[in-house]
Amino acid sequence: MVDNRILLIESPISRAMLIKKEGVSISESVLTELQNLPEGITDESILIKGIVQRADIENKNRRIYPWRILEKERIRLTNLIESGVGGIIGELDHSDQNSVSLRGSSVAIRKLWWEGKDLVAIAELLDPHYNANAGIAYSILKAGMPLGISSRGLGSLNYMDGTNIVQEDYEMVCWDLVSDPSTHSAYMRSIPVQKIKEEVENNLVIPKGSSSLDSLIKAFLWE
Repeated sequence: MVDNRILLIESPISRAMLIKKEGVSISESVLTELQNLPEGITDESILIKGIVQRADIENKNRRIYPWRILEKERIRLTNLIESGVGGIIGELDHSDQNSVSLRGSSVAIRKLWWEGKDLVAIAELLDPHYNANAGIAYSILKAGMPLGISSRGLGSLNYMDGTNIVQEDYEMVCWDLVSDPSTHSAYMRSIPVQKIKEEVENNLVIPKGSSSLDSLIKAFLWE
């Protein structure tokens, strides 16, 4: 059987909804966003969050990804993550391959969910002390700039009214960190684990029987 699919590479910033409580800015959905993260997440983990894909809207490459196709891939990749893989590895800049090179690796998608038509992710930079690509990405974040993110996948296109519609055979390979993403607003910003813990401690009542902040975090985020 001939595989007619081609490699589809997609090369303003996600806005956090904030509320004020007793003078402290906290993310309205921070607990929901961080539920069920892998157990390997620690205070030292470098997490980033943002839009990675947008459904049913033309991107800069004049392609449209239908919601049902992205949802199919979100479910598939989420099942992989939760089955023990832990994350979907991506590279620093796109390669022209239909698989991920470990030599180019820099980031791992840890969680995917929908906010309207926006597919949003929390990802973790690989350890910049041991991964040169992650070190480059970390230096950009440290300078106060966001990281663009862009998908790479295999699929066919149907040209309609000046736009290419991604078809049912689409299979996501990964998301790579890039300078100019084709999806509008597909930029990732840092979301420090320790800062989240401090916000939870300052703004939530510790449940009865929870004697420490760690037990609170475990109760709300990882169980």
